[in-house]
Amino acid sequence: MKKKICFLMIFVLLMSLLPAFGLANPVKPEDSKQKQQTENKQEKIIVKEQLLDEKGQIIEDEVSILAPPKKVVVLGCYGAEMLKAIGVENTVIAVDDYTKEKNGWPDFVKNIPSVGASNTPSIEKIIELKPDLVIEGFLDPKLKTQLLNCGIPVLKIYGYRTELITSEIETLGKVFKCQTRAHEYANYIEKQWQAIRDRTKGLTEKDKPKVYWESGLGDWKTQSYGSGAHSLIEWAGGINIAADQKLSYPTVTPEWVASKNPDVIIKYVDAPITGWNGDIKKLEEIRQQILNRPALKNTNAVKNGRVYLVSSKITCAPQGAAGEWYIAKWLHPELFKDVNPQSIHKEMLKKFYGQEYKGVWVYPVQ
Repeated sequence: MKKKICFLMIFVLLMSLLPAFGLANPVKPEDSKQKQQTENKQEKIIVKEQLLDEKGQIIEDEVSILAPPKKVVVLGCYGAEMLKAIGVENTVIAVDDYTKEKNGWPDFVKNIPSVGASNTPSIEKIIELKPDLVIEGFLDPKLKTQLLNCGIPVLKIYGYRTELITSEIETLGKVFKCQTRAHEYANYIEKQWQAIRDRTKGLTEKDKPKVYWESGLGDWKTQSYGSGAHSLIEWAGGINIAADQKLSYPTVTPEWVASKNPDVIIKYVDAPITGWNGDIKKLEEIRQQILNRPALKNTNAVKNGRVYLVSSKITCAPQGAAGEWYIAKWLHPELFKDVNPQSIHKEMLKKFYGQEYKGVWVYPVQ
């Protein structure tokens, strides 16, 4: 009798331990599949997109999206770059011509079709692809209306407005249900900017060099208050000589720039002259052309050789946090003498894009 009782006690004890080892209720393949389906289940969500009005002021709108989207058309290289960084590039089924052919990065864009120009894509091609979402930065408003009328949601992601970049990344994290990765990415960018601002916040106006920032869109095209470049100049401890211009992206005269006598000239240059396959010879030609402009010959910037070229992809862009370190060091070499901007850029590329550093991103090369 005692043996039977002892046996029963052991049996009960063993049965009580089965759940701990996952043996009482083993996970069936169909249960695991059902869990995966639940995680990937799409649902309607409302997200706020940030838009800029004619005065450059930020306004908000609401967009209803089936999240997470499984088929996405991206019109704009910065949107594609952000999706790569948060790990959802596999959802992109098409991009625009510039992103695929001229920019050609991230690498995944080379293997998917294009639907035309980013501002005037083929609406017919987009509709044929039946996307869950279109992400755009430059789309013609009339074409956007056509997509909306076809039931295709459209989300504005500028990617080049410095003050909006981190919030746009967080929005994408919500849309694609990858908030943790998106927050890590946005937080990394903000920490870089803040580290620079912490160093320059004690500068007096006398300590700040005057900066002429020239667009890659043409000679004498600059950026004023409300532009992404203006924020970068201020955070790096400089004074934007075009800050008071009425337009965000004005064209100024040579005489006007000369009268402002900038201490530093920065011109951003687009791909493929800068970037992964940068052309040093061409960059030297561009810099020399600036140095040789008659209107600039007596400026402090030219006399002291403080003329720099930088890739547009590391300025007013998702990688702008890396480019800002270069700018800060150009403006205040002593204040940032312990900083190696290239090493920070390398870290960012490896951490968020899985990419090794290569190419020419600034000139003169540091």
